[in-house]
Amino acid sequence: MDPTEVGYLDIADHYRRRIADRQIPDGARLPSVRDIANQWNVATKTAQRALKALSMEGYATSVRGLGYAATYRPHDFATLRVRVNGSRERGEAYAPGDEQRILSAELTPVGGAVSEVLGIEPNDLAVLRTGSVTRAGRVIRMSHSWFPAELAELVPELLSTESIPPGNVARIEAATGRKTELTADHFTVDITALQHTQDFGVPQGSPVLVRTTVRHDGEGVIEYGTTWFPRNVVLAVEYNDLANA
Repeated sequence: MDPTEVGYLDIADHYRRRIADRQIPDGARLPSVRDIANQWNVATKTAQRALKALSMEGYATSVRGLGYAATYRPHDFATLRVRVNGSRERGEAYAPGDEQRILSAELTPVGGAVSEVLGIEPNDLAVLRTGSVTRAGRVIRMSHSWFPAELAELVPELLSTESIPPGNVARIEAATGRKTELTADHFTVDITALQHTQDFGVPQGSPVLVRTTVRHDGEGVIEYGTTWFPRNVVLAVEYNDLANA
């Protein structure tokens, strides 16, 4: 297979279909990063991204010391993929008077999807930053962002509740000398959990837009974030078309 024609999403789609069709049984061990790289003739980091994509979408579970195991999900889980040949600005643009706050910034043990995406062992520490945006007394955005703990040594601002330009991802890039190679956004519609009913001032079970973002710099994931937007908040995204620049 021509490596120029294969990306990590192609590999993830292949295994996702086989898991959903039960061609790969629930709980069966998935091929290793090296095995996938050899089979598909791709770089090991491409194979690793494919496995992490499966994990993020609930089709694989990290098993300590064994790699990844298949997790059955039926075909009614629909993923629509849009490939963007360009870039998007980090963060959102707000109206004058919007109040952006960092509510907490701390090292905390993590597990589940967070440890899997960051590539750390369950119960290891990671930086968790929580934030909100309020407009005219109404919360219009809540967010959680996780960073590998070792980045806090390079960028102490990660553990500060101050929000000062140019932003933490830009600081991480400057400190490591590596640029973000991939930003993956996943959008889903969910119902408001009890925690956010109080934040957003809406009844439990109200619809909420959830955006999950993963930033990868070629060496590993540098940020894994989840952002919640309540009903009647419009999220408008503009992309620069690098192909026509």
